[in-house]
Amino acid sequence: PHLPLLEKLNIPHIIDIHTHFFPEFVMKLIWRWFDGVNWPIAYRFSEEHRIESLHRNKIYQFTTLNYAHKKEMASWLNDWTFNNYKNWIGAIPFGTFYPESDTLNYVKKAVEVYEFKGFKLHCEVGKFDLNERELAPTFSYLQECQIPIIIHTGTAPKPGEFTGLQFFYPFIKKYPNLKVIIAHMGAHEIQGYAALLEEFSNLYLDTTMVFVDFLATGENTDFAIPLLDRFQDRIFFGSDFPNIPYNVSHPICNLLNLPISDTAKAKILYKNAKYLLA
Repeated sequence: PHLPLLEKLNIPHIIDIHTHFFPEFVMKLIWRWFDGVNWPIAYRFSEEHRIESLHRNKIYQFTTLNYAHKKEMASWLNDWTFNNYKNWIGAIPFGTFYPESDTLNYVKKAVEVYEFKGFKLHCEVGKFDLNERELAPTFSYLQECQIPIIIHTGTAPKPGEFTGLQFFYPFIKKYPNLKVIIAHMGAHEIQGYAALLEEFSNLYLDTTMVFVDFLATGENTDFAIPLLDRFQDRIFFGSDFPNIPYNVSHPICNLLNLPISDTAKAKILYKNAKYLLA
């Protein structure tokens, strides 16, 4: 149902900044975890079928987000992504990393050899503090290269030991020029993270699972609608595909039907990401 709306606004396609790709056995373990918390996966299909679903919804470009929850995992996830992403038409290669002794080495390899466009970190699943000393050289390197990182640092759908503004703020103060995209607009702390956009010019938000009917954020997010116009250059569309409990058309339709400017809709759905990942 969103395709006519895209045509009406002259939006040629969508760039989804927040889509997940894992080795199949890892993805199945993730789905099993979601089954245990009453979160139905709408796209429990083969990888090939999932790519077709994205293309059918005019999501012609999308990121390859994955993340590690223990040591000695991130490096091989990056290798797996590199060896496979060219099979996924439209995939924008993103890597991951984890606090360990060789982090900087494999991140440099991902940037300089694999030519990855960005990275994803998940503070709740990974159970690590962004301020860990082991990560400092990697953040400094990525700041210097101006490579973006999508970080799940908010406390929704559930808080973690190291999630929340109290961990994120000291981190971003240390790396004020690092390009950081806050996943889920920082829910449950959307207002707090949005306020930081005024202070840090390289900070961004993604709309993943925010303006939807499934309250993963645990709250009604109507209060956040004005932020989409106010910060229209700093917000990206994200879906969390395939690990979503509804059709991927749902968040797109909701966004297109919000009372915000057509300019903001076009920027959020593809122009901002096109510029960032050029």
